[in-house]
Amino acid sequence: MDKFISHGNNVNLRQIREAERFSHIEVYKSRELFREGSWLQKPVRTITDLYPCFETCRDIRMLDLGCGVGRNCIPFAMRFPETCKIEGVDILETAITMLHENCVKYGVEKNITGHIAPLEYYPIRKNSYDFIIAVSALEHVESETAFTDILWKIGNGISKNGMVCLIINSDITEIDLEKGCQVTPQFEVNMKTETLIELINAVFCGWKTEKLTEKQQSYEIPRAFGTVQLNTCVVTYVGRRMD
Repeated sequence: MDKFISHGNNVNLRQIREAERFSHIEVYKSRELFREGSWLQKPVRTITDLYPCFETCRDIRMLDLGCGVGRNCIPFAMRFPETCKIEGVDILETAITMLHENCVKYGVEKNITGHIAPLEYYPIRKNSYDFIIAVSALEHVESETAFTDILWKIGNGISKNGMVCLIINSDITEIDLEKGCQVTPQFEVNMKTETLIELINAVFCGWKTEKLTEKQQSYEIPRAFGTVQLNTCVVTYVGRRMD
């Protein structure tokens, strides 16, 4: 496991990341991967729907930003065990430790390497990947500037005919269910949906858009002070680089 360390010391950033650390570790420790009862029970449908696009590829280089414990990259590796190599990146050391354990459990430890890093500090090599995914992850980079930068790095990291699948929360609100009042959303980046879509269209201009949707979602997540209801407009973008 590699570690890439951020040198930021912003107090608010640390508070937000500690809140997210708490909520994710609570799920990771209480719910088993691919078992019913949480969002870990199965991979994202939008990603599995793209599997046929890679059936004829002899060498698939994939990057999973915000990989967690392997919800999306492990099924991909199981589908393409002879042809894929995957880099999984997550800011949580616990997630990468559990990713490695799950890779061994599902027999894909030779396909996936785990890296501990804030996503904005991970070096995305130019023209190096056939598939880059980021599921509810990019909104946790440290600032809107870092968010824009990583979108450009993702675009530059894709090789010709490669694909990206980005699922990003926008217009986020959180409600303390015990007190019934809104609290500050624990997300580093909380963009307006319209602004996010405009940015995606600008960064991936010239690409073939396979999917671009927005959907309102609401679900409960744990915070250190109790449970909150998270309301969000989820933007999904799937694109293919044509040049």
